Amino acid sequence: MRLASTRALRREIDQAVIAGKPIGEIDAEVIGPCALDDDARAALWLYADARLARADEGHPPAVAQADEASTAPA
Repeated sequence: MRLASTRALRREIDQAVIAGKPIGEIDAEVIGPCALDDDARAALWLYADARLARADEGHPPAVAQADEASTAPA
């Protein structure tokens, strides 16, 4: 089982959405292999589903912008 923070997993999910992967692939490649409890797994699956829905509406995730914002000085 792979260990990763939920922040890192959300970033991987965003990258998978940008790459055009469907929910099944995101689940199998990003969420499934991780050591997560049922609640965390469900939360990440819902996050992925929501990101895919937003991308379908023309609003893909902005992974680089999110990373820059989180490291910008306050």
